[in-house]
Amino acid sequence: MMRRVLCVLSTLFFIFSGCVSANEYSNDSQRINIIGMNLLSKNNIEKRLIFDFTILQSQGAFPILQDYSRYSAYNLHNNRIVTINIQDYNKMTSDDEVAALMAQNIARGVYSYNGIFNGQFMVMKDGKKSELKYDKQAVEYLVNAGYNPVAIITAYDKTLAEWRGTALSRHNKASKRMKTVYNEIKTKYPQFLNSNQFTKSLNYQRFVDNNL
Repeated sequence: MMRRVLCVLSTLFFIFSGCVSANEYSNDSQRINIIGMNLLSKNNIEKRLIFDFTILQSQGAFPILQDYSRYSAYNLHNNRIVTINIQDYNKMTSDDEVAALMAQNIARGVYSYNGIFNGQFMVMKDGKKSELKYDKQAVEYLVNAGYNPVAIITAYDKTLAEWRGTALSRHNKASKRMKTVYNEIKTKYPQFLNSNQFTKSLNYQRFVDNNL
């Protein structure tokens, strides 16, 4: 009798443990949608944006083309779909880092509504200066939504290539973008630079060693 009771209790324990440890998302698409909607909601963003995965299509030798394809800026301005590259997504280890991948493009998507013809020509104004502005806005978005903004640095360190030269590119070097994010956090939200899972990560330490 006692053995039977123990077996029942053990079964219930494993069932309960499985329920507790089960991932709160049923799939990756649901995950990025929930995180994306949380970013929109907590930042009072009423502009309509949707979220999806994409695959890096350009494998050419020219960083300008490859980098631009990576963020699908033209598509974002036209259809307001915030995309995450699936290869980049698979490198993320937390919801904070996934939110970090999305926040900069959410800022870009919000900006795409500005100007005449519902922002039809705003993509032409996108460039290095705008990119850094979006990175700073991403810090604000993450903090307001309850995520750690240092995750932007670790996510960028995992996904952004450090091209030899960007003189003809519309994008900044990855190191400059990470420095911009760091300075924004240091100025507005220095408490996040205290010891935590992100500041202890190897990616953040590499950023510190190479840039600070």
